[in-house]
Amino acid sequence: MRGSQGMGGGAGAPAAAAQAMPTIQAAPAAPVAPQQAGPPTGANGFGHLTPQQVSAMESAAQRQMMRDPALAAGVTDYINPVMQSNGKALSQNANWAAATGQPLTKRQQQMLDAVDKLAKPIGQETTLYRADHPDFLERHCGLPSNYSSMSDSQLRKLLVGSTWQNSSLESTAYDSRNNPFWPQAGGRGTGTHGQGGIRSGNREILIRYHTAKSARAAFIQPSQSEAVLAVGTHHKITGVRSTRLGPSRTYLSGKKVLELEIEVW
Repeated sequence: MRGSQGMGGGAGAPAAAAQAMPTIQAAPAAPVAPQQAGPPTGANGFGHLTPQQVSAMESAAQRQMMRDPALAAGVTDYINPVMQSNGKALSQNANWAAATGQPLTKRQQQMLDAVDKLAKPIGQETTLYRADHPDFLERHCGLPSNYSSMSDSQLRKLLVGSTWQNSSLESTAYDSRNNPFWPQAGGRGTGTHGQGGIRSGNREILIRYHTAKSARAAFIQPSQSEAVLAVGTHHKITGVRSTRLGPSRTYLSGKKVLELEIEVW
């Protein structure tokens, strides 16, 4: 076969025969469904990524960094655990500046750009885990600093349905057992890295992100099961409750611990 232009009668076919043959219009190609760009459907639940899926995404990121030294340098900065003078890592300071509208240094911008460039659609509706402090809810949803005195009903009325797009990267884990800030069901010291209880960083907000297939993430640090959500990710809070997962009130801060369900796309 010579392709679509080789399907006629050939150069030696009589003209009359050619004219007698009906013209058959090729059927249009079936349209390819665009990748979902809105919230997740939840049609098949939010099953966890398989080791094979994770390995494929981590390997793709590694190959991309091998081809681009500048990209690799930015990611190395992002996962650098060394604390700066204010007791925060490079990535924490960069994300805080981006989230609060402060000017970024050249190094911070290169770091965030590098990780964002690696972020690719996850391709599956899944669950990611993050533990955080309440300040992002104060910025995006008007959560008061004394929220611990509010009932679950009041918290749901205030927070559920709130939407925003992030202006920074967000580190999450596809396996909560490897998240260094996630309290473990077995208590203190029972996580893969010895975390749990007060070792989880006294973070008052425990988040389960339910992703759309189109949600973009960079898989850059296997030791922490890290998947970094891209800049510009959409968020919508769908569930809020106080919890006794980990400490019922965080160590020293005295604040109520909340579990949030947030859709991201």
